[in-house]
Amino acid sequence: MEAMLAIDQTLTLIIFVITIALIVFRALPETLASLIGASLMIFLGLAPFNKALGEFIDWNIIAILLGMWIITSYMIEAGIPHILISNIGKRTRTYRAFIILLSFLAGFISMFVDNVLVVLLFAPIVIEVSKKLKKSPVNGVLLVSLSANFMGTALLLGDLPPQMLHSIVGFEFVDFLIYEGKPSSFPILMLSFILTLLIFYKFFLREKSANTISYNMLQMKDVNYGLAKISSCFFMLTIVLMSLRRELSNVLRTHLQQLTGFYDLKLGLITLSMAILLGLTVELLRYKRRLEGPSFEEVLKNIQWDAVLFYSSLFILAKTLEYKGLLRLLASSLEKFFTGRTIVATTLLYWITAPLVAFIEHDAYILTLLLTLKELVQKGILAHPSSLYWALVWAGTLGSNYTVVGAPALYVALTILRSKGYKISLRKFYSVTIPYATVSLILTYIIALPLWFM
Repeated sequence: MEAMLAIDQTLTLIIFVITIALIVFRALPETLASLIGASLMIFLGLAPFNKALGEFIDWNIIAILLGMWIITSYMIEAGIPHILISNIGKRTRTYRAFIILLSFLAGFISMFVDNVLVVLLFAPIVIEVSKKLKKSPVNGVLLVSLSANFMGTALLLGDLPPQMLHSIVGFEFVDFLIYEGKPSSFPILMLSFILTLLIFYKFFLREKSANTISYNMLQMKDVNYGLAKISSCFFMLTIVLMSLRRELSNVLRTHLQQLTGFYDLKLGLITLSMAILLGLTVELLRYKRRLEGPSFEEVLKNIQWDAVLFYSSLFILAKTLEYKGLLRLLASSLEKFFTGRTIVATTLLYWITAPLVAFIEHDAYILTLLLTLKELVQKGILAHPSSLYWALVWAGTLGSNYTVVGAPALYVALTILRSKGYKISLRKFYSVTIPYATVSLILTYIIALPLWFM
């Protein structure tokens, strides 16, 4: 039995490492590589089929992603991003100020929307404005992309790592505002984000001549104000319900458990239900000719189904490591690093994670380490793991901004620039990404140090 387990563990580790390598070096599209890896786990019996599809995939996270994608798709179709960009254009006089404010907006929106989608929305606008001012759009597009990736972990909705914190560790929506009586992800990352942009405004985005931005430079699509109001209301209601998930679950536990056995309201159920209700509302108003807008079928086409497959496969890969006992072995090997003082453990984890995720797919890395830390908690090694959880997701997100391997948003940005005929040398690329990632990591560490890392 021990020999068979050792063989299974070896096969599992080989498949996992090869799959991550294929993703890192982009030998195959990341969705295809992850699907092949997960399929091999199932085909070889390393991950039982019923467990792989029923238990290993975190359907709560998948539902959160689907629900938010549907709601934000309606908001995008309504033209809400263009309203925000138009207001920025009215309030800025120079190209440099426009890029900084647009980057701030990109970071803010990415707290609720996938960062790749934010880049797809904003990069063409930067390129168009830059052309009219006869300036290179490279710095602007990169800064917008870096900012979009930056703030994904500030709240529970924007990116996979915070959603894994909710699913694996149990963090709630409000915990990203204040946790254990201390400011947590949103206030810390927002302060760090603003300071990073100010530093770039002062030292990295210099202009020989201050080109004036005019309103007509921003080609705005027609805004569907009816759809904008409805989708915004559903979006805000979804945020409120998500922030009250714990309290709503307590109400259900008290009043409905005896009738239905249902006592735990999942965030995925909230977001997906609100998305479906929004879709039904829009369809009803379209049927009565009181509203113009996309059909629910058209909205579903906008969902990044390849990302759904990628994340599902990633869960199967990581959970198979746990199922075969590999995470238990990893946890045992890391015990000595996490049994000392908090400042030492968190500092080590933070500054080891930051460079690693530049070369390792950061979602897979964070998922694996979160499961490992949870294993240490269950073994009684970690009594107060909160600081380690924050250190992991913050460094994992900010460190991914070093390279296109770490941040898919940067890869999309480069693809868009090259498709428009702009050639970018590695020196030029890293002259923006390395300072940005390093400054953001240092600032976040300094701000978090007295609150969480000591």
